[in-house]
Amino acid sequence: MGSILNIARGFYRTAQDASADVFEDVALAALGEQVRFGSALWFRGGFDSGRFQFHRMHGYRLPPAAVQQLISISRQFPQPIATSAASPGVAHVFHAGIAYSRPTCEPALECVRRWGLERQMAIAEIEDGAAAGEWLSLHRGEADAPFDQRDRTLLRLLMPHLSEARAVNRSLCLARASNESVLAPGQHRALTLLDGTVLHCGSQVNDYIALGWPDWDGVRLPMPLLQKLICEGSMSLRQRGESISMRRFSDSLLITVKSVPLAARLTRREHEVVQHFGTGQGYKEIARRCGLSPATVRNIVQRSYRKLGINNKAQLARLISRAEEASRSPGECG
Repeated sequence: MGSILNIARGFYRTAQDASADVFEDVALAALGEQVRFGSALWFRGGFDSGRFQFHRMHGYRLPPAAVQQLISISRQFPQPIATSAASPGVAHVFHAGIAYSRPTCEPALECVRRWGLERQMAIAEIEDGAAAGEWLSLHRGEADAPFDQRDRTLLRLLMPHLSEARAVNRSLCLARASNESVLAPGQHRALTLLDGTVLHCGSQVNDYIALGWPDWDGVRLPMPLLQKLICEGSMSLRQRGESISMRRFSDSLLITVKSVPLAARLTRREHEVVQHFGTGQGYKEIARRCGLSPATVRNIVQRSYRKLGINNKAQLARLISRAEEASRSPGECG
């Protein structure tokens, strides 16, 4: 146990000293001194309607082409991810050559053979009931010895410290970059390099981007979004009632998603009418309250729908609910 604590202390020292763009590589190199492996994927994500969404992906000793292929394979064959999610904190060993032995899996099998990923050990570090968490997948080639019980035990003991050390590193890097000691990673923030390479991506930022770019892989910001943020500093997404903004520091970009208040997107009269309409009041009742005709109320509701990018009362109710939640948590989107 003493050696485990010393290794963990090393992770935290790395978190304090390393810049955000090299932390994972330095930490995984240290892990490799205890658990031998050829390459690794360290990623954050969660399941949405049965499909795994990647919020952040880091490939260690893997070229970008391999990372892209593995993201595609994981979406088609999510069994290792699903198994790890079902038993967080437990290291699971897989043999990709067996898992992808069916004829329909030949492209996936060819990928793992090409990059020497046949033997895999994966673990999830995620709070019970959380919408997303961190995964680490270590790889060995077919010619290497299988992962054994000692490897599983070490990974189980060290993974929580790796995950916590990365959170500490992100907090320190954000604070140093912005001179705001209270600034920390969160669901509504992302940190990237100047070329858009993602270092940290909260789930709300991921959702925002995925809505506009459904095929986004979580590795680098979509180029149209990056260019617009660099040129204009922010952009809005009407359908979700949110805006995304960017602040540039010396070697990084801080991305923040915030709710846009309904009152800022509508005229005073439109806001008044839709607030009543969203709570279930009918045209006649609203007309009586606001001193308008029912036909005028109907026209205002339809015009407000167009401004908000919605088309029914259920969507309006959700927008109102999100706005109320955001007003209770300033700075974050609801």
